[in-house]
Amino acid sequence: MPNEKITLEYNKPKCKIYYYQSINTIVLEWFGHVSHEEFVEACDFLLELLIKYKSSKMIANNLKSEVVSSKNQDWLDKVWFSKAYKHGYRTSAIVTSKSIFNQVTVKQIVDKMDKEKYKVQFFTNLQDAIEWIKTV
Repeated sequence: MPNEKITLEYNKPKCKIYYYQSINTIVLEWFGHVSHEEFVEACDFLLELLIKYKSSKMIANNLKSEVVSSKNQDWLDKVWFSKAYKHGYRTSAIVTSKSIFNQVTVKQIVDKMDKEKYKVQFFTNLQDAIEWIKTV
């Protein structure tokens, strides 16, 4: 995107987190299999950015991600989503992984989300996710 201000806020081997200023959206980019500690740290950092930038939107770029462990799924469902909702999180665009295992586990996560609270859409590439999230 021309004139797009993108700031790398978090830079770890398994996850990078960017802030896209023009669309006030946090973008997570996952790589490979992520331990529970790495997952919690990245998601909590994402929450801090949602609060800092008063954003309600995120894009999870899972293109290079592997399976999401059941422990990480449970933590999202039981801990993270309620905290994030209290701080304004409402919308996710998800770029699907090439890994069928990731696709299945991410679908399990989304299926547990309260459809009255959250708007979620799946995409095969980041640009389409960005274009959609601009409209939300």
